[in-house]
Amino acid sequence: MSDTFHAAAPDELDGLSLARFVSRLGVEATTPATFVWNGERSLAPAFDLWLIGTFGPILAPALIEVYRLATAYRLDEIAAIDRRIDASLDAAAKTRSLAAAKAFLEGKDEMKANREWTRFADLVARGTTPGHTPTLFALQTALYHLPLVPTLAAYAWFELESGLPRSYRDLAGTREEVLRAFAATLPHVRVAMERDRDEFADGFPRLRAI
Repeated sequence: MSDTFHAAAPDELDGLSLARFVSRLGVEATTPATFVWNGERSLAPAFDLWLIGTFGPILAPALIEVYRLATAYRLDEIAAIDRRIDASLDAAAKTRSLAAAKAFLEGKDEMKANREWTRFADLVARGTTPGHTPTLFALQTALYHLPLVPTLAAYAWFELESGLPRSYRDLAGTREEVLRAFAATLPHVRVAMERDRDEFADGFPRLRAI
């Protein structure tokens, strides 16, 4: 699959099955990452606020940069992006992201055998970089050689699914509401790819301040 974005309507989410597969990768998240929904407002508007305020300006660009750098094993530069994420998130989102990241650091046995993964995990263990969920997610998908666009959509799905209360997930008939919320992700993925296309003219991102 290429990195070309396919603009899907809300009722025809072509990449959803792949996004769901990528978002798991053998990792079971038991806590929310940067998105959390408390049920005080409808799910779709709440998730849209996260897409506009966090995913679009902060996480999507960082995911793209980490993914591309990971293909060349440029771990020190990935650590710099991870620290930039840390500086950009508010205190609550930062705490949740670091807590959710433990599922990746303690995840699949085959990742522990991957040299680049263990090198980055060592940077986290030494305190060189915090090790946020989006950083580890993008690094892992790149090391699995999964396509970039589904990776972005998959990360949003991971945030959405892990941010839902357990009581809501167990309710019958919630699938359509979750799909409607997720559909809003796709234009943000397209914008992120278009915005960064020129910046990757030399094949790698240029670090920038948020």
